[in-house]
Amino acid sequence: MVSQIKPTSAAVAGLLAVTAAVLAGVRTVWYWTSRPDTLAAVDRADRVVDAARSTVVQTQDLLNWGWLAAAVLLLALGAVVALASTGRWLLFGFSALVCMPLGVAGFRLPAAAGLNGTAAGFCVLVVAASAVALLTGRRD
Repeated sequence: MVSQIKPTSAAVAGLLAVTAAVLAGVRTVWYWTSRPDTLAAVDRADRVVDAARSTVVQTQDLLNWGWLAAAVLLLALGAVVALASTGRWLLFGFSALVCMPLGVAGFRLPAAAGLNGTAAGFCVLVVAASAVALLTGRRD
């Protein structure tokens, strides 16, 4: 007899959060390896005035550390949500207050080709994880 494993909503939410964490980690490493391309993209950006170009690059560098921190924290939160079926509201709060602004900044600032797409994919995964965690959770 074959047993069917039915994933719980917490497991699905945790898996989505872990996937978002992996994508944030990939974006972090990708930024470090393609930083010269990002510098060129900032130099070519029409919407950035010349005086602000160095500030935009410094902001990108700082935000990259935020991407790394978000990857680590999402990995931990995703594991807690998936394995212990707890922390759904914490995942939602972290997603709303940290991950979404980080993703939007990563999408809006000039960057190397492909980094904007990973930021958009990260936003989609974070929203999906939060939605699954909150909308399918127990009602106490």
